[in-house]
Amino acid sequence: MEPITGPGNREFVGELELNLTEGIHLPIQFLNGDIFDYSSYVKSVNSIFHALFVPDSDGIFRVDLVVEKMSKRYGNVVNPDDVIDQYGADCFRMYEMFLGPIDASKPWDTKGITGVSGFLRKLWRLMVDDAGQLKVEDTPPAAGDLKILHRCILKVEDDVERLSFNTAVSAFMIAVNGLTESGCRSKAVMEPLLIILAPFAPFITEELWSMLGHTESVHRAAWPKGDPALLVESSFNYPVSINGKVRTNVEFPLDMPKADMEQATLALDVVLKWTEGKAPKKVIIVPGRIINIVI
Repeated sequence: MEPITGPGNREFVGELELNLTEGIHLPIQFLNGDIFDYSSYVKSVNSIFHALFVPDSDGIFRVDLVVEKMSKRYGNVVNPDDVIDQYGADCFRMYEMFLGPIDASKPWDTKGITGVSGFLRKLWRLMVDDAGQLKVEDTPPAAGDLKILHRCILKVEDDVERLSFNTAVSAFMIAVNGLTESGCRSKAVMEPLLIILAPFAPFITEELWSMLGHTESVHRAAWPKGDPALLVESSFNYPVSINGKVRTNVEFPLDMPKADMEQATLALDVVLKWTEGKAPKKVIIVPGRIINIVI
């Protein structure tokens, strides 16, 4: 067989009749960016496509990337059963939603699925310890944890109404990260979180729901109602700038008088260090935004 020049003057040798004006369509699982793992590809399809790919002088076969539909004709079909075997049905389900807007064309790339897998593992660790014991306690929830939960409830409700499932998945990730950082173990927070996550990840939520002592399915539980009042901020973490450069942060109630904020700010050790005990020329306070000291 004579070598044939393919797209971009790349050469390959094949027994299969190819339309070179359309290029050769390759499945994304054999790509790392624009680098094609041609040896693995040839082995995988060797029953239908016997080919010798001739790489560049550096031993690399580079390709052009195009987003297109999966098709047996192009040999770029990814079997969902293989993905489920490796990552689980919940992970596969959420990853498909996380790829992007439901009405947009999206490239299928399993490299990104590890992020969703990590989220589900973090959710499990939030409620179950390494010994497999439930960590959730029947204790009153902290105000900060309630804010995280209700922000997630309201966001997910809005996203589902707009069929924006990718941003809903993102909201779950943000909520679980926040609850992990706060060390939340309250059952009053975990149960509503599982209920709203159940349509997205039905299997892991059912398992955790059962571990919480419920005998009826999580999918039959009443949908929690988000409370916008819990999202109202009562304080603000002000960045404190000295001559235009942020030196520290300080938290004050949003209704605190400016005079009291100025007095408390000037008494901070960091501020005293930079002002060297001298009275500032000006203190600019923008409520809910910033404190700037001019010296």
